[in-house]
Amino acid sequence: MKKTIILAVLALMSSTVICAQQRMSAEEREAAMAERIKSVADRMASDFKLKDDAKKTFIETYTAYQKEMFATNQFQGQRTEQGNRGEDSKELSAEDAQARIKQNFERQEQQIATMQKRLEVQKKYAEEFAKTLTPQQVLRLLTPQRNQQGGRDQQRGQGNRGNFGGGQRGGGFGGGGFGGPGGGF
Repeated sequence: MKKTIILAVLALMSSTVICAQQRMSAEEREAAMAERIKSVADRMASDFKLKDDAKKTFIETYTAYQKEMFATNQFQGQRTEQGNRGEDSKELSAEDAQARIKQNFERQEQQIATMQKRLEVQKKYAEEFAKTLTPQQVLRLLTPQRNQQGGRDQQRGQGNRGNFGGGQRGGGFGGGGFGGPGGGF
């Protein structure tokens, strides 16, 4: 009986320590993310040659924009299990196949809802950015930028095939796109 109580206390103590570590890690991740956003905002403000109040306003707006864009990605941690894709559909029962079809539709609906939220955030902030930036700068800010891999794909003859938006990839910090910050559709 004593062993059981001691083991239960140890398990409780270790789970408390693990929870504290996970919470600290989340706080650290959030701080690192905020630092990256600020760094990108500073770089973009310099690229746009913004000074004083315009630079301050831009950085504040850009930070708020990125936080809202990241918030649209919150569903990703709650994805439904998609099952084993390697299974042959012939081996599935009719009920299992029907369940997979339903899961695929639900996942696609969730992706569309996320893209709609991201679009609404972009529209909202396009107006905000227009108060500080020229239309050309707003376009550059909200248009997904080609990443390094995109350039290598074209060199290998892959071109734009299979990519929406003329072969441009999701945005990262500098661009909104469906991939945007933490995105990746």
